Amino acid sequence: MLLSLTVLLSFLGLSIDVGYQEYVKTRMQAAADAAAMGGAQELRASGPTNLQASAKGDSAANGFTDQANGVSVIVNSPPSTGYSTTNSTAVEVLISQTVPTFFMELIGISSGTVTARAVAQLGPGTNCLYVLDPSAAGALSVSGGVTVAFNCGVMVNSSSATALSVTGGSHATAPYFDVAGKYTVGGGSSISPAPITGVAAASDPFLSLTKPTVPAICTYTNKSVGNGATTTLTQGTYCGGINIGGGSHVTFSGGTYILKGGGLTLSNGATITGSGVTFFNTAGGGYSYGPIVLNGGTTVSMSAPPTGSMAGILFFQDSSVGAAAASSISNGATAVMNGALYFPTTALTFSGGSSSAYTIIVADTLNFSNGATLNNNYSSLPGGSPVKGGPLLSE
Repeated sequence: MLLSLTVLLSFLGLSIDVGYQEYVKTRMQAAADAAAMGGAQELRASGPTNLQASAKGDSAANGFTDQANGVSVIVNSPPSTGYSTTNSTAVEVLISQTVPTFFMELIGISSGTVTARAVAQLGPGTNCLYVLDPSAAGALSVSGGVTVAFNCGVMVNSSSATALSVTGGSHATAPYFDVAGKYTVGGGSSISPAPITGVAAASDPFLSLTKPTVPAICTYTNKSVGNGATTTLTQGTYCGGINIGGGSHVTFSGGTYILKGGGLTLSNGATITGSGVTFFNTAGGGYSYGPIVLNGGTTVSMSAPPTGSMAGILFFQDSSVGAAAASSISNGATAVMNGALYFPTTALTFSGGSSSAYTIIVADTLNFSNGATLNNNYSSLPGGSPVKGGPLLSE
């Protein structure tokens, strides 16, 4: 009976210790889930700067503080293992703690390690147009009797009483319009459906994008193509920008084109094509910032990369440039621009037809000077729309 009682007590002790560790594991998994979700939300709202502090703060709020009571909290973005190691919007949280035993110490086992892992990533967003200026009147403006159709949501951050302005017999349609301030409709114009006003301003959806490294050495300086020339350009650093005109035909090979000052200008019946390209528009090294100017009467067929760090990004204006000259993209109904047009601190005037599978516009202020359609067919992007919504647990 004594031997049997000893065995029974040993099993009882084992069950108590294992049960306690399972209890800790359950609490730890909840903390890891909360930390991963909070980290992903922080990434969406403010970029990666405070990601570590935010995720570890959520873990601490749920009872597991990094470097306290034997707890370790590790935050990785993108995750170090699993199915999302190439997803820059995914956040992995690994929590571990050394947990003391109660009865197993009698047989020399004084502690055990409990671990938990969670991965959250940003789900698909439903907007394709963001106007970021917080106070401008007419931040989103449609005028001149034009018709614009957005096949996705519209967000206007301005708190102005005329943040969204549709005038001069113009018409604008979308699944919904969200406006932080108010809107105005005049001169036989229309907006359908009626905008929802007073909503909270949205964060920049591309705030977490990592800027390309800008080399000090120029690949080309003041690149100009004209006189009906036909040529192919390759990725590199174009100091002083690129100027294409005179009926020339230019093919851009896939890759990232760094416009170090000067911007990109297309005029006089020129044609440009390119697949898997991103234009990063910045300044430096004595070269002043220049806008993107694609004039009417030209032909454009451009697509952003489908994968990689620049997936879905066609034009990427460096936010550190600050307020600068406005860009203008006016290429008519046949223009193809599959990708995001990202101008976070500068104004953009846009007009383009329905030929693009998808177009996303993020700008400080935005004016439609001609008819336009923004489509939202992201089937060419394995990761879906580059604009992401709220966080979702994925692992």
